[in-house]
Amino acid sequence: MKLFRQVAVLAAAGVIALACGGGSSSTGGTSSSCKKTWKVGLVTDVGKLSDKSFNATSWKGVQDAQADSSLCVQGRAIESNQPTDYQKNMQTFVDQGYDAVIAVGFLMTDDVLTVAKANPKVKFSIVDGSHTDPPANLTDLLFREDQAGYLAGALAGLYTKSNVIGGVYGLDIPPVHKYRVGYENGAKHTNPNIKTLGVYQPAGPKAFNDPDWGKARGIEFADQGADIVFGAGGNTGNGALLAAQQKSKTCIGVDVDQYVSYPEVQNCLLTSAEKKLAVAVKTWISTVVKGTVKNGTALFDAANGGVGIAPFHNFDSKVTSDEKTKLQDIEKQLASGALKTGAET
Repeated sequence: MKLFRQVAVLAAAGVIALACGGGSSSTGGTSSSCKKTWKVGLVTDVGKLSDKSFNATSWKGVQDAQADSSLCVQGRAIESNQPTDYQKNMQTFVDQGYDAVIAVGFLMTDDVLTVAKANPKVKFSIVDGSHTDPPANLTDLLFREDQAGYLAGALAGLYTKSNVIGGVYGLDIPPVHKYRVGYENGAKHTNPNIKTLGVYQPAGPKAFNDPDWGKARGIEFADQGADIVFGAGGNTGNGALLAAQQKSKTCIGVDVDQYVSYPEVQNCLLTSAEKKLAVAVKTWISTVVKGTVKNGTALFDAANGGVGIAPFHNFDSKVTSDEKTKLQDIEKQLASGALKTGAET
């Protein structure tokens, strides 16, 4: 069942060597039956392959593509030490004759656009970055955060005992807003009597990186009766998860399976509203190999397995079979379009 399938987060495999701006990791070779080997490069942001999050999971997508013998892919990753490395690392792959280059994270949105425009014969994609007018060789890999949030909220609505849940969010930007709308509406779908508490982080130099602020908000919500806290805002959201754990409440993570990426909160983590980054990356690589790749937005949602919720881990025995069935039904309705999140544009 795709809803509960765990996307394993693997560390980089292969030979480690120095490269422009950071480390380089290569996967194994391809089958001798391949008429062409497609060389695919991935450039991390400063979080690197060891982040157990966006970079590691995106790299897993490259590894999955290489493991698929029908694709004939050879992958390599270059880790960035600082933002000034982004363009240099992408250009390194271009200069070495790579067919496709993947940039990880919205921090590289401008850089990948610059390099893609300068190298029209190479295919580029960016995970979680968006462009208004991308060139023909650039694809934005985006996600229906509202659907992932809806599933997480639906679970919260079923699981809560106090009928009060909270959400601590990063800046009020479209992806974060979608998470919040989906989460709150999903909770109301399964529990019409629920009360939802929520707050966005104010703009400032610590945007998405203020765990103390997030923790304080999480404590406030717990004190107001919330027995489940959703943290959706980078390290700011992580602070809210930590607050939930310290207050002996339940928490819900975001973006990746935070049971893996943030083990400090495993004891309170019910699930995570998840973007299936590895699925998105492998799917895009497949389109490059098959010659069907398109520029613009490639949207990943419940219909194509691009979003969902992470495994329940320590809470698996506490989520009833009836609740699991209800969540599966909700996922099917989201996938078919029969159920709306309220965040559709």
